[in-house]
Amino acid sequence: MTAARDYLPTPPPTRYRSRRRQKATPTPTHRYQSVAPKTVTRNPSQSRSKVTPLPTQSKRLPLALQFLLLVQKGSTSFTCGLVAITLGVYAWTVYAPTLWSQEFSRLKTLQRNERQLAATNESLKHTMAEQAELPTAGLTPPNPYKSIFLSPAEVPVIEISEPTQKIEITPIITETPVAY
Repeated sequence: MTAARDYLPTPPPTRYRSRRRQKATPTPTHRYQSVAPKTVTRNPSQSRSKVTPLPTQSKRLPLALQFLLLVQKGSTSFTCGLVAITLGVYAWTVYAPTLWSQEFSRLKTLQRNERQLAATNESLKHTMAEQAELPTAGLTPPNPYKSIFLSPAEVPVIEISEPTQKIEITPIITETPVAY
């Protein structure tokens, strides 16, 4: 660093400068300084004496300032939370009506399909009743004397026997942990 401060660059002679000087005034030839930087050595005690140590112990802030910083941190976190809640409520107010309108249109479609199915079911019942009244259908009116009654079937009882061997399950507990 010190070598860079002490170094003064001097340009090399050019033809134009040298010719102009020769014509204007005859002066003795100047020697130009070399381009190599000069090095200056200093005593280590001189350079170290200018360095001032930084204070290592931090000073405590006044109690009022600490309180104000605490209030600022609290109000910042409260404001961020309030903004998050506001954005959530706003998103819910935008999202809920769109979801409700989609579900409502789906409900209307299902109700329309239900009405169509009920109408189709009633028309099929009507056509079946008309076909049953025709003499070529081969159906007869119900007669309680021609009814067939069936007795309930016997259901075999299945007995569950206890297992002959009882297997005792013991948990595997290791003395050392399995993994961390």
